[in-house]
Amino acid sequence: MSLNTTQMLSTTTIVSAAASAAATAMVIRSITHDYLPFEVRAYFAVKLKSLLARFSSELTLVINEYDDGLNQNVLFKAAKLYLEPRIPPYVKRIKINLPNKETKISCSVEKDEEIVDVFNGVQLKWRFSSKQVPTEMVHHPDHYNPVVKSEDRCFELSFHKKYKQVVMDSYIPHVLKQSKETSTQKKTLKLFTLRYDRMHGMRGDVWQSVNLDHPATFDTLAMDSDMKQMIMDDLERFVKRKEFYRNVGKAWKRGYLLYGPPGTGKSSLIAAMANYLNFDVYDLELTNLRGNMELRNLLIATENKSILVVEDIDCSIELQDRFAKAKATNAMDLNVIQPVMNLNQVPQVTLSGMLNFIDGLWSSCGDERIIIFTTNHKDRLDPAFLRPGRMDVHIHMSYCTSCGFKMLASSYLGITEHPLFLEVEGLIEKAKVTPADVAEQLMRNEVPEIALRELIQFLEIKRRESDESKAKEVKEERAEEAESVRAIEA
Repeated sequence: MSLNTTQMLSTTTIVSAAASAAATAMVIRSITHDYLPFEVRAYFAVKLKSLLARFSSELTLVINEYDDGLNQNVLFKAAKLYLEPRIPPYVKRIKINLPNKETKISCSVEKDEEIVDVFNGVQLKWRFSSKQVPTEMVHHPDHYNPVVKSEDRCFELSFHKKYKQVVMDSYIPHVLKQSKETSTQKKTLKLFTLRYDRMHGMRGDVWQSVNLDHPATFDTLAMDSDMKQMIMDDLERFVKRKEFYRNVGKAWKRGYLLYGPPGTGKSSLIAAMANYLNFDVYDLELTNLRGNMELRNLLIATENKSILVVEDIDCSIELQDRFAKAKATNAMDLNVIQPVMNLNQVPQVTLSGMLNFIDGLWSSCGDERIIIFTTNHKDRLDPAFLRPGRMDVHIHMSYCTSCGFKMLASSYLGITEHPLFLEVEGLIEKAKVTPADVAEQLMRNEVPEIALRELIQFLEIKRRESDESKAKEVKEERAEEAESVRAIEA
């Protein structure tokens, strides 16, 4: 018998044996399926899988989208963000999405696609898995209305089991850190305002948002350069001191008070701070709140890395705690009967509620937050607001200065020098005009020469009005003094 004939018989024997084994396996499977109960089959399947797993060197971590209580798994979201910039060219199917109110496209792998990652020499394999489940209505803890659930999604992270400790102690924290950086890069700034149809207890639904496209930056602000640098340095120091705040036992927040006449750029400064830090802005209107409890609910519903703004604080809250006793005393002295409080009257935010929100227990419900109060009249604020720890930085938004004018001229006219600058700067110091006033004048004409001359005319008018106002005040003061002297002599 030749060698070729022997090889052919050997191959035929192997194929025959394999076919016989396969046929036997099919018969056994059929008998098992027909005669063994499902519970018994499931039991043996689990045992067989467990036995095979003992001989495998691979370990798989499953990261579900939701936990048993339907709370979103932070690791699932982090994995999605982490893998987005790491999708390799060999992946055949990529899902793209443009979320509502976002400006940047989001990418993710489709079902059963795999991505290989290498971390400190360890090879790791990511796989996205998704399966349909019976549709059910599940009550989400953060929403009033139930959520429809029809799909179970998860990421499977596989690697050699000997690297388990490395993955848990180093790789997972690395994924979380990188996902935060990716989220920051993709973030579209939002301006949040209160919903008119909000309900108590509906976290996540009490705020509505629009994209914050305000172009203000510290480079374009009409402010003194030293003041701008001070604010930027303070912000930088704040965001880098997480451990410091934890070590000294303080909530990781920073309070700013912006005060000054209308039109001095308070809103523009807030927008510049948001753009500088890449923080969302929450605009809180206190007069729309139904008491201290709603204030707390709103605070809980705000995200970290955000700026909470309360404008015109002197007009937004009646400081009932501080003045209630004084009002009662005055009423008794004047024998005035106070009207009975209307039972339907909407409760207001009180001074104690506001102070607890600023630096009490409720102020620690979140990290890395900026709280900004604005007012046109600092002298009207209760001293309790002004102490350090509540309003850490007081920023006076003054009338337009020479430095502010040059910044506006550069932004609106595209010039940094002009023969008329000296005359403008001399008038600005006396006229007491706001940056908004100057900006409005510079927008009237694109020709620098014409725009500056019209600005000079405007400043001269304002200066005369200022001089007349001062003269009138002096005249009234003298008249009052003379009247006092006559009264004394009489």
